[in-house]
Amino acid sequence: MGLFQKTTSWVSGIFRKRRISVFNNNEEQWYAELSPARLAAIGIALVTLIFGIILLLAAYTPMLDLMPGYRTNAGRSREMLIRSIVRIDSLERKMNDMLTYNENRILVVSGKTPAMQSVKNDSIQRNKAFVAPSKADSLLRQKIENDERYRLNDAKPKSSIQSALNTVAPMYGIISERFNAKGLLGVRINGVKDAQVNAIADGVVVLSEWSPEAGHCVIIQHKNDFISTYRNLTGSLLSKGQQVQGAQIIGYAGGDKANELSMLEFELWRNGKAVNPELYIVF
Repeated sequence: MGLFQKTTSWVSGIFRKRRISVFNNNEEQWYAELSPARLAAIGIALVTLIFGIILLLAAYTPMLDLMPGYRTNAGRSREMLIRSIVRIDSLERKMNDMLTYNENRILVVSGKTPAMQSVKNDSIQRNKAFVAPSKADSLLRQKIENDERYRLNDAKPKSSIQSALNTVAPMYGIISERFNAKGLLGVRINGVKDAQVNAIADGVVVLSEWSPEAGHCVIIQHKNDFISTYRNLTGSLLSKGQQVQGAQIIGYAGGDKANELSMLEFELWRNGKAVNPELYIVF
């Protein structure tokens, strides 16, 4: 038999149908006629179908995120979202702790009992319970109250005027002469040449004039019976009866030709009496 005949016989055998039968008690129940070529085609079709399904799952589902060594954009975004949520929760806890700390400080200084917060279930729900003052807490409160008593920046007159007038410094510089009830009824401030002079708070100009002794002088009436006086100005930008606002420029301090400095003489009066400006204003 030649090679051609063997090849032809082999090819015809591939496409020759075989009968597959299922018998029960020598009785044929089911049969199918299949050739080897058809079985190979069915197998290739099944493999192609399974491969296509896997590609679709990988493209449109997060299946690759479950496999080690693979990270998709969706997986990275999900991981970043989880990290952001954890950071936000941590920041929220820190903010709540800071707010609680500040509230307790205010309560301690004012002589009240601070509150303790305990976390339940998560960082958002908190249970506040009052803490009974201990001996150490009472001693600390007494020490703070004694220290506050001698602090000029927290004196009662300053807090009252600042809350009522929202004061600012009339001029930025160095105080060369301080208040003396038997001598200087205000303060003298030295600053840079031609330093600007500001109104310490809102008010109404009651005097704006020049005299040989004090140069240009401006007097402003404020609420709560306060009056501020500014002397030794090179010129006034205001007129009598004019409304002014806090920090508004009212003029410039007079200069000293010898050392190129400016000097402002400032006084603060309340209810007809001169008061120490340093108790009311931070220079």
